[in-house]
Amino acid sequence: MIEKIKKYMTPFQWAEVLAIMGFTVYFALTNKTDTWWYILIDSLAAVCGVFCVVLCAGGKKSQYYWGFVNIIAYIVIAMINKYYGEVMLNGLYYLPTQFIGLRVWGRHYRKEEDQVDGLRMDGKHIAVWSICSAAGIFVYKLILDALGGNVTLLDSMSTVFSIVANILMVLRYREQWALWIIVDAVTVIMWMIAGDFLMTAMWAIYLVNAVYGWVMWTKMSRNENK
Repeated sequence: MIEKIKKYMTPFQWAEVLAIMGFTVYFALTNKTDTWWYILIDSLAAVCGVFCVVLCAGGKKSQYYWGFVNIIAYIVIAMINKYYGEVMLNGLYYLPTQFIGLRVWGRHYRKEEDQVDGLRMDGKHIAVWSICSAAGIFVYKLILDALGGNVTLLDSMSTVFSIVANILMVLRYREQWALWIIVDAVTVIMWMIAGDFLMTAMWAIYLVNAVYGWVMWTKMSRNENK
């Protein structure tokens, strides 16, 4: 049983999980300003979120189960910090697409390898998605400004790129990871500004994992194209 658990993720992936658990314990014990329930929800979002992205990088369908818990906890934390773009993104988009993604991945899952089939986009589709993303960022920033949100440009970039990246993830495209790298870098800055060091640590690990995911899915998509 223990050997099976060890083999479920690579040593690098287990290191990511152990790192966020270490950060979670440290910040929970040293946090003297936030309430106990905020720290609890913050910790739950961090641990489940890292499990989700780490398993996604490995093409594991089980990432969606961890994602459900992470999304709900993260919505609460983002609402408290007035990151309304993050709240809407997770509540109105991520949560329902979890069900869609789980179904789509289930249809293209190699049970013998416990891994989803990966694909690649061509240059034409990359250009179209890039133009649409830029337009979306501009429009959504105006909306967030009207709502009185904080750091609205960063919030808008994070939200729009996350929507596009999530679509590509559901469709099993490698290029999702290029966008996740941008999203994670932007969101690290957002949570540093908010002063939530646990969320900062979580998104920093997301960023490292996104680079790892690009490498892993490049190999997966190359094999699929062959």
